[in-house]
Amino acid sequence: MIEFIENGHIYLKDGVIIPSVSEILHFIFPNKYKDVDTIILQKKAEYGSTVHEAIECFEQKKDIPELDNYQRFSFTQYIRLKAINKIQVISQEQIINYYNDYAGRFDMVASVNGFFSLCDIKTTAVLDKEYLSWQLSFYELAHRSMYHTPAFEKLYAIWLPKGNYGKLIEIERKSTTELLKVLKEFKESRKEV
Repeated sequence: MIEFIENGHIYLKDGVIIPSVSEILHFIFPNKYKDVDTIILQKKAEYGSTVHEAIECFEQKKDIPELDNYQRFSFTQYIRLKAINKIQVISQEQIINYYNDYAGRFDMVASVNGFFSLCDIKTTAVLDKEYLSWQLSFYELAHRSMYHTPAFEKLYAIWLPKGNYGKLIEIERKSTTELLKVLKEFKESRKEV
């Protein structure tokens, strides 16, 4: 069983820290946020976390947290996309791991227009499809290894940019060969430290 410690974004297995998908993504994209002020990053993260929480509560039929006008608009865009694309949530915020090489927590597995899909909710101003391709593909690899299931039929971004209309965007997956090559490089880079 994997334990997640929110403070520090740490995954533990039997008391041992396991690298996160976020760490692998930082390895692939080392300069992604280098020019963004940390206070701005924190505010954007808080915004996105609140929208995520509202969606999670809505799907679990719990009370929705207080939202500001922009967050409420993003949330209503999710409701709109859910209706248009027949999104039926199967599971949310599930922790996965790949043979203790890495761990992560995906946003949602859902039926989207009848397709068994892995979805990530993004509230960023610009959607980085390449980043998402790696992120969702690593989640999918771990999910397949844990549950011995076939690949998801589709990978999607549920994109809810602040103040703009939301979109459902299909994301291309990376091959298992590409993922394992990067994972090997990542593990070798950690040995050097």
